Amino acid sequence: MKPFLCAAVGVILSSVVMAPLASAAEDVKDESFDKPEYVYSISRENTHENMTRELPYLQPAELTTRLQETSDVIIDNPSLISLLNESSIKDSNLAFGVNASIYLGPWALTYESDETTMNWEYDLINTNELDNRGGDTVGKLSYTQTENKLVEGELSSPVPQQEDVQNMMRIKATEKTSLPLSFHANIGNQTTAGPMYQVQPDQKGVVTSYVPAVHDQHVTYGEVYVTIKGSKPAIVIKNIQEQQVDGWIPVKDYVTLKYHNG
Repeated sequence: MKPFLCAAVGVILSSVVMAPLASAAEDVKDESFDKPEYVYSISRENTHENMTRELPYLQPAELTTRLQETSDVIIDNPSLISLLNESSIKDSNLAFGVNASIYLGPWALTYESDETTMNWEYDLINTNELDNRGGDTVGKLSYTQTENKLVEGELSSPVPQQEDVQNMMRIKATEKTSLPLSFHANIGNQTTAGPMYQVQPDQKGVVTSYVPAVHDQHVTYGEVYVTIKGSKPAIVIKNIQEQQVDGWIPVKDYVTLKYHNG
């Protein structure tokens, strides 16, 4: 009996000790999305306001939740969830023997963020220069946007229901990176940010400026049916297709500054 008791106590103690370690491992943050010191927020300094439409999380209605639980495929598409939220199925004593199937069409169902990567120098938007060659004092140079600039995200190829795919992609990538993402990022003329760089005599200073962006991929498509057998509704997904969708989503109101001697 004693060996069994010792073994049982050992299992309990090991689970108590390991639980905090497992919890700590889950809390480890992906540092690849941490903003480098040469990347600056321009949310206040930007002279062109970015009016990106926010995408609130849609809470599934009771019927929608019941339907989602019957599906083998996760449904994240806000447009499809909204459609299901607006639907209703009333229970009836006459439902016995009912066997119906309603075709809702092909849908982009879910977006899986398989591999999210950052490019902090996605699109060159501006260059500032100070030629101090022949000068005898230290010159000063900083980032100043010289014209309005629009940076647009893109998908690698046309896909069905492109707007829905872009919305799901932006929602998932925003959750993963905690960065303000938008497929349209504007930087206004005369926007300023960052430090004052010192340009030594006999040197030419150059500040190049970029808008960063996030790269993501992978979407699931399928044909959606709502079926009713008796009084039990369900969702059936047919012709499921996994599709690689490479996309770049700019980070709005952020600028990457690089200084070098020309």
